[in-house]
Amino acid sequence: MLESLLKVVNEVKQRTKSAARVSLFLDFDGTLVPIEADPASPRLDSGTAEALQSLSNRDFLVTTVISGRAVEDLYDRIRIQGLIYAGNHGLEIFGRNLLFVEPRAMAGRPKLERLCDELRIQLQPIEGAMVEFKGLTASVHYRRAMASDRPAIETAVRVALARAGDSFRLSPGKKVFEIVPRTSWHKGAAVRWINDHLDEERVLSVYLGDDISDEDAFCTLADAVTVKVGPARTTCARHRLPDPGSVHEFLRWLAIQEFERPRTT
Repeated sequence: MLESLLKVVNEVKQRTKSAARVSLFLDFDGTLVPIEADPASPRLDSGTAEALQSLSNRDFLVTTVISGRAVEDLYDRIRIQGLIYAGNHGLEIFGRNLLFVEPRAMAGRPKLERLCDELRIQLQPIEGAMVEFKGLTASVHYRRAMASDRPAIETAVRVALARAGDSFRLSPGKKVFEIVPRTSWHKGAAVRWINDHLDEERVLSVYLGDDISDEDAFCTLADAVTVKVGPARTTCARHRLPDPGSVHEFLRWLAIQEFERPRTT
């Protein structure tokens, strides 16, 4: 862990010398907190919350927590002022005087809710399967289900999506099927939108995430410090960290670091 952490730290130290601001993006589940069987369980530990609070008070840094969770759920688990919260894979954003909801996703909300009601009925006989309606997206969790039931769960989800026409698409995650609206918006688009609203030309983006959906941001941020968290797999990220514990170490370092600011002429 130490070697990989040092690589991230060293690049951030070097790159901040020419940056007017750092735009820090952090996924939640699997990055800030470990993934748990019950999606309602994860909460920040006190050390991570303290580090995020310190980061929120630094003018040089703008910190965004970006997640597949609904933005209200995400905020409820953190509740730190001065952060930007991007929920539903960036389809909804608020904080630091920013407010955005992707209009096509909002228009499809009633249809998505009906789809979730249908899926709950279809999956009720399968123990451990859970349908979570998140307003603009939905998740079908199967972490608590038997492995042998996964094909039946996936079939039910795909059949329901087919009946819904071309309004939604299926995105696989970690023991979850994500149902998301068919739009051009994703975490990478959300990152661009947030950075465009920072009113700075020399912004260094630093993005840490563990999920497949974070790859959209990694690929979008070609010149950023990008960090894939978790086990090795093909990724567009430039660096890797093994687990949320190593992310916490990075945040604690970042919270107390005195950066060399660029000279103005």
